[in-house]
Amino acid sequence: MHFDYCTTASLDFVLLTETTFSKIIQHQDLTVTSEERVLDSILMWAMRAREIYGWEVVDEVMSHSSPGLLFKERLQSLIDLLPFVRFPLMPYHLLKKLGESNLCQHIPVLENLVKDGINYLGLGLACPGNNQNMRFQHRRSSYKELQYICDGDNNGVLYFAGTSYGKHQWVNPVLVKRITVTASTPISRYTDPKAVVSRVYQETSFAGPRMEDGCKHSWWMVDIGQDHQLMCNYYTLRQDGSRAYLRFWSLQGSPDGRTWTCLRVHDDDQTICKPGQFASWPISGPNALLPFRFFRVVLTGPTADSSNLWNLCIGYLELYGYFR
Repeated sequence: MHFDYCTTASLDFVLLTETTFSKIIQHQDLTVTSEERVLDSILMWAMRAREIYGWEVVDEVMSHSSPGLLFKERLQSLIDLLPFVRFPLMPYHLLKKLGESNLCQHIPVLENLVKDGINYLGLGLACPGNNQNMRFQHRRSSYKELQYICDGDNNGVLYFAGTSYGKHQWVNPVLVKRITVTASTPISRYTDPKAVVSRVYQETSFAGPRMEDGCKHSWWMVDIGQDHQLMCNYYTLRQDGSRAYLRFWSLQGSPDGRTWTCLRVHDDDQTICKPGQFASWPISGPNALLPFRFFRVVLTGPTADSSNLWNLCIGYLELYGYFR
């Protein structure tokens, strides 16, 4: 049950009855990227929200309102649902921020739950028998967050795969067969799958064009493995040593390597303007919450080099987001 997608792609969930919504929140196979998302959805449901927003927006409204006015007849339902949020699994800094919020000042049960989470993380204190308390256990279908920090960092999915998912020092993930990289043209000296996920600057690295559905396309594709999925919310490219700078391209995701969903489309994007340059872009909207196994960067228009129009010249690719 992909909870994040269901509560951001549409607001229909706010029409659910308390019984149905409560069953969903408590479902053992609930797929969530973070407990903050669960809190956001409960607040939106309780307010019968007409647009999608997070708890901070609700907190701002609370500064000049009251729980009774804000949640009306669903106030008691809100109080009943809040304990299903696993606050001890939230980041400490987020709990501290919540603890200082107007919401906590006006809703005692939320204040107590947040304090429990802070005590658990900060002091190692938990309720007796917490091993049996669901609030202290990670959800079975939860994802690991691999967050973009800066260009060329060690926080991405492909780097993580190279460490056997955090078990040892980094090794090129293609060599140890944690991931598979393919290109639109056959492997050669300058079309090397290992190079695209290496940590070494590539002077020349490209995927050449091929005809697909009557059009020229050049692409690099990554398969993160049949046992893994990624909800991608950021990605990084690095230009090789050429001046064939990307201008028209897209990042796409696929569950099977055949049907593709565009995650971000670049139309005359002038970001890359020198050889060897890193560049990174966020991915937003409902598609950022869709889990995929395959990802590819596809050249959809000519590069900036008139003598090298259709070679996709990148020497590095990294993906970020929620991984499992």
